[in-house]
Amino acid sequence: MDKYIRNITFPVNKILFDHYSALGLDESELIILIKLMQHHSDTRPLPDITQLIEGTTLSGKSINMIIQQLISKSFIEIYNETTGDGHREVLSVAPAYEKVAAFISPDKNDVKDEHQIQELFSFVENLYGRALSPSEFERMNSWLSDSNYSVDMIKESVNLAYKNQITSLQYVERILNNLNRTPLEPKRERPPVRNWLKGESLDD
Repeated sequence: MDKYIRNITFPVNKILFDHYSALGLDESELIILIKLMQHHSDTRPLPDITQLIEGTTLSGKSINMIIQQLISKSFIEIYNETTGDGHREVLSVAPAYEKVAAFISPDKNDVKDEHQIQELFSFVENLYGRALSPSEFERMNSWLSDSNYSVDMIKESVNLAYKNQITSLQYVERILNNLNRTPLEPKRERPPVRNWLKGESLDD
């Protein structure tokens, strides 16, 4: 799951913006974390503090405190790395990606496992003959984690739409909604009309 999270930035930012409080972040921590994730796809030397200040109302002292908070909350790691010139401090944002992946993973609801989800994305990409866009990736994750659709149900709906030469996930979502809709109760049969004026009984 974190492979997809790392490769597509927009859904990560959207998930963080929508759920930062549930992830244990405040607004200032959110902004600095996103800045770090934009400049550090995996591990790099510590960024210049002026880069993090740019575009914010935060002071350098505040940002240093926020970085310490992000470390204590296990969103980032800072450690020493040996180089040809000696040692240097390196920043890793890998823990943040792992936290986001764990947060959106339906595994927390014991419904689907990571292998099934990755296989689902591969199934759709192979069927469409292209990579999923960020918005498509986000929509499919929402089906799994928010709407709680099964992997098989999503595959069935995608396949049904494709057979009708439609590759729009919006159309697939309509199919999913129809499949998930609770069937209406069968209408009760109306009793036959009796003409009591002619002496017909309801028991006839």
